[in-house]
Amino acid sequence: MYKNELLIYRQYGFMPQKSTTYTAMEAKKFIEPELENRKLVIMASLHVKGAFNAEWWPSILKGLKDSECPRNVYYLSQEYFSQRTAVMCTNSVSIESIVTKGCPQGSSCGPGFWNLPYSSLLKLDFTSHSKVIAFANDLTILTKGESIVEAENYTNLELRKISDWA
Repeated sequence: MYKNELLIYRQYGFMPQKSTTYTAMEAKKFIEPELENRKLVIMASLHVKGAFNAEWWPSILKGLKDSECPRNVYYLSQEYFSQRTAVMCTNSVSIESIVTKGCPQGSSCGPGFWNLPYSSLLKLDFTSHSKVIAFANDLTILTKGESIVEAENYTNLELRKISDWA
């Protein structure tokens, strides 16, 4: 994924050699010239609640297939997502449930599985008035405008694209 540059550069979470500092610097690069020219910037911040728990397996597998990952990796991932169960044991009670979505938090493959479908969000056709930056399961939309109304309109346009994607 990294070698073939299949992940979007605007994703800073779960990526080698990137941190929250890079995210802040990207935002600063977008905002600073606008403020110097007395223009407006709206910052909207979104958080994907329960991201790892809600990760939809068909979307991950489609991302792997679309990225033309090696067949053995695809089949291994497909197997990873089949016949999964979660077991909770307390005292003398044991409850088992079939799992059909999500990635185990703390797993070594979880971040890659998260970034793959999330990259499709970052590939949306955002206007030149906006910059979208992701860090893990948080998304920041920066939108500039000559007036509050213009900036709000562009922000709402971008948020609609994100809502449709979701």
